[in-house]
Order: sequence, then C-alpha cells, then structure tokens
Amino acid sequence: MTDLLSRARAMLAQSAAAVEAVSGLLDERLAQAVRVIAGLESILIVTGLGKSGLVAQKAAATLSSTGTQTAFVHPVEALHGDLGIVQPGSAMLALSKSGGNEETIEFARQFRLVTQGKVISVTEPGSRLASVADIPLAIPVLSEIDEFNLAPTTSTLTTMAVCDMLAILVQQEKGLTDHDFARFHPSGTLGRRLLLEVKDLMIQGDALPIVLGSIRFADLVYEISSKGIGMAIIVDDDGGHVGVVTDADIRRLLLRGEDVRALSAAQCFRRSRRGAESNAPTDVHGATATDAKAIDCLRQMRESRITELVVLEGTRPVGVVRLQDLIEAGI
Repeated sequence: MTDLLSRARAMLAQSAAAVEAVSGLLDERLAQAVRVIAGLESILIVTGLGKSGLVAQKAAATLSSTGTQTAFVHPVEALHGDLGIVQPGSAMLALSKSGGNEETIEFARQFRLVTQGKVISVTEPGSRLASVADIPLAIPVLSEIDEFNLAPTTSTLTTMAVCDMLAILVQQEKGLTDHDFARFHPSGTLGRRLLLEVKDLMIQGDALPIVLGSIRFADLVYEISSKGIGMAIIVDDDGGHVGVVTDADIRRLLLRGEDVRALSAAQCFRRSRRGAESNAPTDVHGATATDAKAIDCLRQMRESRITELVVLEGTRPVGVVRLQDLIEAGI
C-alpha cells in the first residue's frame, strides 16, 4: 500500500508539473486565438482523432456552455461528407499530441479552402499540424505518466488545460456573466439558483392561508390547520399585508399565559412580537416580491432565521415560499 501511494503521488506531481509547464509556452498567439474565437459570427469547429478526439468533444462542450457556438466534427467523417457543416466565417480548433495524423491535418487544410477561416491548433511545437495552423498553441513535450510512456495521460491533461483556459478567456473577452452561464444550463444547479424566481415556487391561490386581522382566534387556528403550512397571513380591510401568525407564535403566547381565545388574529400577531426571546427570529413576518430570485429568498431566510416568506405584489400578499420548497428545488 505504501508503495502504491508513493507511485500515485509521484504521478500527480508529474501531472501538476506538466500543467505548470504549459504556462511557459504561452505567448501572443494565445491572445490572437481568444480574439478570433470571441469575434466569431459563425461556428467554431473542434476536431481531433483518438484520445485527442475525446478531449476535443469535451472542449466543444465547455466552449458551448460558456457562450461560444461550437461543434465537434470527427476528422475522418469530415473528409467523407461532414465537411458540409463548415461555412464561411467559421474557425477551427484542431487538437493532436504529435500533430502528425493525416486525417486531422487534411481536414484543417480543407477547412481553410472552404471557409478561408482561421485554424488554431493545440499540439507539440514544430509539428506538421502546427505548421498548417494559422495560430499554433503549444503543449510541452513530456513523458506520459505510465512507465512505458504510451498511455495518453500527460498529453491529454495539458491539451485539456489549454482548451479549458481558452474557453474561459473567451468567456471573459465576451464579458459574459454568471447569469449568461445559467441561461446555458437552465436545468443545472447554477441555472436553478440564478434563474428560478419566487413566483415559480410559491404557494398561491386557494392554498394560501389569508385572514383578516379582525377574525377570532378559533378561526385563525382553523385557517392555519386547514391550509397545512403552519402559518396564516394577516391582512387589513384593504387586503394589505400586516404580518403572519405561525403555530410557533401561538405556542409562545400559550407559554406566556396569554388568554388566546379572547384575541383576534391581529392581536395574536402583535402580542406574539412582544417580549420575544433574544434568540427568536429577527424578521418574523419577512416578505419578498414576486420577481425576487429564489436564491435571494434563501439568503433572506437564513439571515432572518425564518422558514417562510410572504410574497407581495405591492402591499398585497399573493403567495408564500417555504424553505423546504427551495431545498426541494435544488436551490
């Protein structure tokens, strides 16, 4: 076990050193590549063969997810009909460790003939693919991490590092924000956090426990119990939001010896706010707007130590959003 861990750590150290070595090969050509991709009015074609092809597929996915219209095209398929996907104004990102496979090189040549577009390569310096490219980006010539120097490991890692770096630099060049990123990932965690609004999650309509402040305590308890969310929203005669009474508020009143049966809903609300314990919620009738982001509601609940927010249109309550709803939605 000790020997295995020692070898594993050595491999990781070798991999880290390989990625660090990439920085020593960066020059003005990287900036040229970023400007070309960021300025595209058409599609970016990413290509590669074998393990470089798998890295190319990942690079295409990353570039697409960060706002660049991108497609992976297999070089062999391109030379047998798929070249039709390319169009004037496109650019190519071609990946190859050695830069010597004929299919990728020929695809790059044909691409330039058809589109007059720029070819960006990621390969070892001085390779044939680098000589074909308009903007050659280099990966270091290093041994793979296996003892036979055969398994594509160091080379795929450094190629992927260059592609990831390129994608994020292009994203920054375009000035894209986290909200733009969320639009490309609407079903992902970030998309849900940044795009979901409280109106998408709130309890509303007949399920909403709304009562006038003048109703009797018994009717208040019935409303809290029948709607099943542990609270009731108190409104004035004009339908404006006054506050909320929760089942926890009623328990606190009972523990203080209040004669709750003689109180109205509004009186329960006001008296439950008097003499509250020092560790009681600080915003016991918290509210938010219908267009508020769900993530902001979660933050408000945490800061105020509450589990529900009343959703308002102006001063009128139209919904309730609960902590459990935000959690279930993946916020």
